[in-house]
Amino acid sequence: MDRVIKMLREQMILCSRLSEIFDNLNSAFQEARSGFDVTSSVQKVEPLMRELSKNDTSISEFLKAAKVENLGTFIEQQSAGVERSVAERLLNQVSGLQKRLRHQITNVARLMVNSKKFIDYNINVMSQTVADDIYGSKRELGQHQRRRVFDANA
Repeated sequence: MDRVIKMLREQMILCSRLSEIFDNLNSAFQEARSGFDVTSSVQKVEPLMRELSKNDTSISEFLKAAKVENLGTFIEQQSAGVERSVAERLLNQVSGLQKRLRHQITNVARLMVNSKKFIDYNINVMSQTVADDIYGSKRELGQHQRRRVFDANA
């Protein structure tokens, strides 16, 4: 049971750190701060995700050895006591943190897509990109307007 508690604590710490970083990423996108804030946050996420993956692997190996499907089932099989209540509490906290992380990742992904669209739009405006007519024949563009950075967004 000590091993389960240790793995759950490690997972809780990693999920808490990731949650803080995703909060920073979220605010960086919303407040339109510099790209450095986004880059540094993403660089902090990568090693934590590797550690979380290692933690998940060790939990999976433990569950295989114990011949149970998940930690909740393992904890329920243990006798009532302080260790069991600590493990149940940690499992609930980790579950809540994982749910929060899924929500944060979804929000950050949405903000990234919107940020990319905004950047593409501004670059197209700066390069004076003109969209083709949908139904008409192609018209002649001036010398300056033939140059495109990205295709026009319809």
